[in-house]
Amino acid sequence: MMRSFLLGILGLLLWGCKQSEVVYDKPYFDFDSLINQQQHELLTTKATLTKTVSLDSAKEEISFEADSLVLGKELDVFRQLDIINKPGFKDKYKISDGEKDTRSNLTIRRYEALEKTAPVQFVLFYYQNEFSRIHKIESAYRENNTLYGTERNLLLEFDDSTGKLLLTHYRLTGVQKLILSDTIAFSIDGVFVPGIF
Repeated sequence: MMRSFLLGILGLLLWGCKQSEVVYDKPYFDFDSLINQQQHELLTTKATLTKTVSLDSAKEEISFEADSLVLGKELDVFRQLDIINKPGFKDKYKISDGEKDTRSNLTIRRYEALEKTAPVQFVLFYYQNEFSRIHKIESAYRENNTLYGTERNLLLEFDDSTGKLLLTHYRLTGVQKLILSDTIAFSIDGVFVPGIF
């Protein structure tokens, strides 16, 4: 029963996450292509997903083989970052590159919104030697409408030890305020382990 409750609340939390599929130039970074490519790689490797979901004080962990339907639902929220590429946000982000991460041997490329009202205030890409070797993406997404307000911190972590970029971990944390309801704190943590191919 608790599992159904947690999954129901999770579905409600992510209800507004579906982006419309409109084609436009992507001047900053193509998040859709990255997510599509990662879904393909995870399916090819028959990855197992261990997912931990926390809603306020309730917590649940489950493990299962990730199929295309599961991957689509799990990773769709990260497609929201693609909003920075929409025409209304063209030239609205400052890009800096070459900053050394003080906690690792990675370099940081930073995209920072020039306006405080942008839904995505920043995106940080941590990479090794060249930008195609991304190891981590961090960002935050906020949305307010008449039904709810939400703030989400997003994290994707990758491994490229096999020569291909492969998603190994994701995290989604934040709060959501539903109309006529309390604020809900949530956390979703997923770890992918490739199967035997």
